[in-house]
Amino acid sequence: MVLYTPYDVSIIMQDLTQPEVEQREVKLANGIVLVGSDVKNGFKIERVISGNCNAYLLPDYQPGKVIKTD
Repeated sequence: MVLYTPYDVSIIMQDLTQPEVEQREVKLANGIVLVGSDVKNGFKIERVISGNCNAYLLPDYQPGKVIKTD
């Protein structure tokens, strides 16, 4: 079976008995909005929202990447 969806596989296959991880939005100066969650070493990107099509091709903002914060 093939499932076409804009959602990540981890969201679809998640165990609903587990508590949901809190997500937050981070707005960057260039108009890109990143949706993700805080992790031990920084912020893990889960979704990119932008009106600029080229923003989705930037390797710095790929989903799954952790942006380190001090």
